[in-house]
Order: sequence, then C-alpha cells, then structure tokens
Amino acid sequence: MTITGCHRVEDCFDGSSVLEYVFDTPWSREDVLRLRQIGEVDYYPHFPRPFFRLRGHDGGQVKGVQGETTCRVILPGQCKEDAKREFEALFCPDQAGER
Repeated sequence: MTITGCHRVEDCFDGSSVLEYVFDTPWSREDVLRLRQIGEVDYYPHFPRPFFRLRGHDGGQVKGVQGETTCRVILPGQCKEDAKREFEALFCPDQAGER
C-alpha cells in the first residue's frame, strides 16, 4: 500500500489541518492494524462498511473505511509536520516528508 496523492480538505478553527490521502490499493485489515505503530486504533470490522480510527500519540487522527483507497488525516495544531511525516513513513518510508 503506497500513497499516491494527498490534498487539503478543510481548515479547522483550532489550528489543525485535515488532509485526504489516496493510496494505490484499498485499505486491508493488515494495513489498518499497521497503524498501531503510531497510536491507538479503534477498528470495527463487523460494520457494514468496516470503519477504523487511529488516535496518534501526537494528538493526530486517521479515519477511514477498510476496502476504500482513501483516508482522512487530522493533524494536530502543534507538531503538524512531525505527525504528517510519521504517518507517511508507514506507507512510503523512502519519501516521508517530501509531500
């Protein structure tokens, strides 16, 4: 699973940023569980659309649906670049931080 695109979705009033990431393949169970490396994952595989949410150690969040090729990343008001680099490093370690 590799990141193929990223764009800003909206600005929040608290200073955080929301980004939508696009991947070359859909989210699988293994990809969702890989997020545990950077925080606590809530995973609901039995939902009609299997939902997951990561609450990162840095205050960021990732939300998505297994089987889709996108997810939303909410970067915290502080440490945005660190949180972004950490997330991207899971999916493209060679290019993390270059987006």
